Amino acid sequence: MSAAPAVNGFANTAFLPRNQTHKRGGSKKTETKWNKIKGVVSNIASSFSPASHFQRDETTKWFGLHISSPPGRKDRIATLVETTRFSSLLEESLHFNKRSPKRQYPSICSFVGDTGAGKSTLIRSLIFDSERSLDFDPLDAPVPGAQTGSSAIRSTTGEVNLYLDPSTFGTVSPMFYADCEGLLGTEPLAAEHQTEWARYGQRYLIESKDGKPVDRRTAVKTIYPRFLYIFSDVICYVNRNHRAWAESALRLLDWSKVGVQNTINQHALPALIIVLNGPTLENEAWLGDDHEVVTDAFFQAIEKEISETTEFRELAQKHGDKTMRQLFARSFSSVYVHYIPLEGFGALGTSLEIINQTNRLAKRVRRDAERVQAQRAESWTRFDTTQMSQVVHYAFAHLASGSPEPFDFGQCRRQISVPDTTEGNFSDFLGLSLKNEMEARFDDTAAVIATSLLRNSLSANKDDIVLLPSVVFDKDTQAICTRAISQFLDSKLPCAYIDPDSGEKCVNTKSGHRIGHQSASGDLLRDGSFVVGDFNSAKFLLAVQSELEATMREINSSGPPNHCDWRRLAAVHHRLNIDALRRRGGYPALHVEDQNTSFCLGCLFGRPEYRLPCEHVICETCVEDFDDTAVDNKYPGRVMHKCCIICDSRSSDKWPFVTTIRPPLCGLRVLSLDGGGVRGIVELTVLNRLEKEIGLGIPIGSFFDLIVGTSTGGIIALGIGVQRRSATECISLFRDICREGFEAKLLTKSRFFGWAARWFRSSIYKTDVLETALQEAFEDKEPKSLYALNSSCRVAVTTTAKEDCHLIANYNTGGKDRYLDSKLPLWKAARCTSAAPMYFEHVSHAGHECRDGGLKENNPIQVALNESRKIWEDPTYDVILSLGSGQARYPATEPVSTAIIPKWLAHLFSTLVSTMNGEDAWNRFRSSQDGRILERASRFNLRFDGSTEPALDDVNAITSMETAAKKAKFYERPSRSPFSATSGIIQGDALDRMADKLRASLYFFDLGSVTKHGPVTVIHGWICCRLMPNDQGFKELLS
Repeated sequence: MSAAPAVNGFANTAFLPRNQTHKRGGSKKTETKWNKIKGVVSNIASSFSPASHFQRDETTKWFGLHISSPPGRKDRIATLVETTRFSSLLEESLHFNKRSPKRQYPSICSFVGDTGAGKSTLIRSLIFDSERSLDFDPLDAPVPGAQTGSSAIRSTTGEVNLYLDPSTFGTVSPMFYADCEGLLGTEPLAAEHQTEWARYGQRYLIESKDGKPVDRRTAVKTIYPRFLYIFSDVICYVNRNHRAWAESALRLLDWSKVGVQNTINQHALPALIIVLNGPTLENEAWLGDDHEVVTDAFFQAIEKEISETTEFRELAQKHGDKTMRQLFARSFSSVYVHYIPLEGFGALGTSLEIINQTNRLAKRVRRDAERVQAQRAESWTRFDTTQMSQVVHYAFAHLASGSPEPFDFGQCRRQISVPDTTEGNFSDFLGLSLKNEMEARFDDTAAVIATSLLRNSLSANKDDIVLLPSVVFDKDTQAICTRAISQFLDSKLPCAYIDPDSGEKCVNTKSGHRIGHQSASGDLLRDGSFVVGDFNSAKFLLAVQSELEATMREINSSGPPNHCDWRRLAAVHHRLNIDALRRRGGYPALHVEDQNTSFCLGCLFGRPEYRLPCEHVICETCVEDFDDTAVDNKYPGRVMHKCCIICDSRSSDKWPFVTTIRPPLCGLRVLSLDGGGVRGIVELTVLNRLEKEIGLGIPIGSFFDLIVGTSTGGIIALGIGVQRRSATECISLFRDICREGFEAKLLTKSRFFGWAARWFRSSIYKTDVLETALQEAFEDKEPKSLYALNSSCRVAVTTTAKEDCHLIANYNTGGKDRYLDSKLPLWKAARCTSAAPMYFEHVSHAGHECRDGGLKENNPIQVALNESRKIWEDPTYDVILSLGSGQARYPATEPVSTAIIPKWLAHLFSTLVSTMNGEDAWNRFRSSQDGRILERASRFNLRFDGSTEPALDDVNAITSMETAAKKAKFYERPSRSPFSATSGIIQGDALDRMADKLRASLYFFDLGSVTKHGPVTVIHGWICCRLMPNDQGFKELLS
C-alpha cells in the first residue's frame, strides 16, 4: 500500500475567525456531567488499579476471539465466543416497564476506529448524557481509555462489548452501542482483568482458511468487520488525527470492503458517521446550524486522492466511480462527518461544547438508524428481537466456519421467516424448483402447482366442490398465484446479469440488490440495477391453467364414480408431475437442507408432520393419498410407502415406511401432564399402574393421540409419547435424571450461607450437570430429535418465553404463532420446558430465553384441549385425562433470595410455587366446558399425607412419593353419560375404569356407505381395531 499523504487543505480550512462576542463556558452541572463521563466521579480515570472497573465491565462482553491451549498440547485453538449479553438486553428491554411493546425491533450502532481514538469515552457520553440515564441503577458504560502513560497507546476495550441506549431502551426500537476493539489489534488493557467471559458463552470453533493461526489482529480486521457491517444500522468511525484523513478514509473503505464482499443479498446499507473526536484544531463554523459543513470539508480535502493515490484510483477504476462520495456510497447509505472539540484546547474545548456536540451526534445516530430501519422494513429484513437473535446465531456460525461463501442475507431471511400463507408456500416452491434452470423447468413446475391446486380442492373437507377447472382455478386462486409470483420475483429470483469479462452471474435478488451486481463469492462485478430475466408471469399462469384443464379432462374421461376416486387419480397425476420435475433437478434430492420446510413439499398446502426414512417430512393428507398398500390389503389407519414422494428414495433397509394415522371416526384420546419437578414420579407411577392394568404389554403412550406436558410432565411426555418408552422404563430414567441432575453450586444449599451464596449465582443447581443427565436419558433410543411424527401420537411441551406460554411440538416446525422451532434434540426440548428459575439457568433457543412452562401453564389441560381442536378442527373425544404431581393443604416453601431473578420473573415464579398442584387450573377448566367434554374428562392427583407439598427439588422424597402413588385410590363423581357402563354405575377405583376406557378406545367404526331408502337410512361399515393381528397386544386384547 502506498502511503497516503497528509491532507493539509483540510487542516488549513479549520482555523477560521471565531465570533468573539460568542462566549462559552460550562456550568457546574455541565462540569459534573462531564466528569462522570470521563470517569472522574467513579475514580476510573485516576484509579491506580483499574481491575475492579474492568471486571465489572466484563459482563458487557458480547462476542470476541478466545484463544486457548489445551493441556498437553502445543497448538492453540481459536474460537469465536458469543455470550448471552445481547439476548439478555433484548429480554430486559421487553420487560422494561408496563408500556414496553411486546414486539421490538433492535437497532445496533457500532463504534470502530483507531486505538486511542476515544471510542469508549464517546459511548459513555452518549449513555450518560441521556435524560433517562437516571432511570438505570447501575448503568453499564465502557471504561474510558487512559490519556497519558504507556496505557494510552493500548486498546482499552477487548473484543466487542454491548451497551444499551437509555433513551430508546424499552421502546419499539431499542438501540444498542457496540464498542469494538481498536483496529490496531494490540493486546487491550481489559484482557488483563477479563478472564471469565469466554467460559459462559457459546463457542464456535474458527476454521482457518489458509492454515495460519487466527490472532487478535486477524479477528479485528477480518472477523469483527464482517459481523458488525452486516447488522449495524449505523457505523461510527472514530478518529482524532485530522492530518491523516486520506489514510483513515482508505482504512475505513478497507474495513467496509470486508463486510461488503462477505455479504450478498443485502437489502439495506448501514449509515456511516465519521467522528472527528478531539483533534488539535478548532472551527466555530463546525458547531453551527449547517450540519453538512464538516462533511463537505472532509470530501473536499480527500477528493484529489481518487486520482493521486494508487489504492483509491484502483478502487474507482474498478467500479467506474468519479468521486470519493460515489466510492463511499458503495458501502454506506449515507456519510456524515461530525466534529467534537478537544477538551481544554482553544476556546471551543469546554465541557459545554463537548456535551452539546454529543447531543447533536446522538440525534444524528437515531435519525440515521430510523432511516435504515425503514429501508429494512421495506425489504422484510427489519428483524424483531426473536428474529434478530436467530440471525445473529446463524451469522456467528457462518463466520467461524471459515466458509469462503459470503453470508447470504436472503437465505437467512428465508430460514427465519415462516410462510404463513398459500402464496408464501408457492413462492418458496418456485424459488426451490426454478433455481438455476428456469426455462427447462418452467412447464414441469407449472404442472406440479396445477395438480396441487386440484388435490387441495379434493381434500376431505371439500366433498361438495363442483369439479370444473373454472371453479378450481377461480379468481381468488389466480390472485394467490399472482402474489406468489410477485414474491418470487422480488426475493428469490436472482438477477439475470452476467459479467462480460468473467462470465460470472449476479446472485443478488431484486430486493437484495442494494450493493449492485455481486458474484457468488461476494465480489462486486459491476454497478447497476436488477436485470429482469425471461420469466413471464402471464405465461406461467396460463401454463398452470392449461395443465389443470388437461389433467381434469383426462381424469373425467375415465369416468370416476365418486369423490374418493377423483382424489386417488389426482394423486396419481401429481406423483407423475413431481417425478418429471425431479428428473430435471427441480425437487430436493436425498439429504439436502430443504428436507424440513415449513410446508409440505408433497402438496404445497399441508403442514409437514410425518418423517420418512430419507428425512423428508410430509403432511398427513400426503401420507394417506400416496399410500402404496395393495387394494386388497388396505386397512383403516394403516399406510405403507414404498418410496419418498419427494426424492424417490427407496433403497434403504428402512423402506417400506409403515405408520399409523388416526381413522376419521376415532374419538380423540388426550393426556395432560402437570409440572412439579421431582414430583413427576407421582405421574409416572400412575401411568405405570394404568399400563399394567390395561394389560396388553403396550407402552402407555400408544393409547393417546395427543400428549401435552409441562416441565417434568413435559419430560415424561417426550419419553412416553415421542420415544414410546414404557412407564416402567421412564421411572428408571427419571430416577437417574433426579439423582445426577440436581448438583448444587458451592454453598447455595447451605443452611447458613445459602441465601448469601445465591446472590452471586445465577441458579442453585449446576445447569451443565442437568443437561448431561438429560442427554444420557434420551440418547439410547430413537428418535433423538423432536420434530416430525413416527406414529400418530402428537406431543407438545410448554415453555415460557417473554412472559408468554409457547409450545414446542413434534407436529409443528414452529417459528410462528405460539410455536417455537421444534427442530432440536429431545434433551434440549426437555431443558426448555423444565428450566425453573432460581433452580436452573434459562436455555437459549430459537432467539428466545426459554424457562419452565409451569410459570404460565403448570397444568396444561386447557392448552391440550385447545391444541386438539386446532389440529383436528371439531373433534369428538373418547378420553381426556389430566395427571397432577400431587397436592396437600399448603404449597411448598418458596426458596429465599428470589432477588437474583428479575422482578417480573419473580412474580411468575411465586405463582408457580403456590399453584403447583394444578387444582385451580382444573377447576377453571371444568367451569368453562360443557357436559359433552366433562363426561369424558378425568383428573388423577395424589393427595400427600403431610400438610405441605414437597418442593420441586426434594430428591429425598422421591421414594416416599412413589410408594404413596402406588397405593393411592382415585375416585370420581358418578355421572350418567353415553360413555357410562351399560350395567350401571361401577363402584371402585377410577384408575381401573380409565384402563377399561383406554382399552375400549382401540375399537372404532369404519364407515363404508350411507344410503337412504325412503324414511330409512342404512349405514354400512365395520367395527375395526387400531391393532393389527401381528401387533403387540392384539392376542391379549381378544382374550
